[in-house]
Amino acid sequence: MNSKFSELKDLLEAACRDVHKDFLTRFNNDTYISAGGAKLEAFITELQKEYESIAVSFLQKHGLEKDADAKKKVLAIIKAYAKRCIEEFSKI
Repeated sequence: MNSKFSELKDLLEAACRDVHKDFLTRFNNDTYISAGGAKLEAFITELQKEYESIAVSFLQKHGLEKDADAKKKVLAIIKAYAKRCIEEFSKI
């Protein structure tokens, strides 16, 4: 089970990098314009969508959709990685 969750962590790290890169590209191309804190809010929203998608796919791939403990663990991992990703983004 631990190797499965290592895979999840890798996916979440990659998603954070991708969302971050995509957001900066859109921002630099004037696709996204907003004031102050709305930038972080938009980033968080995009990240949340991406992470939710990864969680659902991960649970389905490993047949864990009905495993309450696995769902709890996945959500805890996602929460930790989302927090770290947001902290990194907010430094910019």
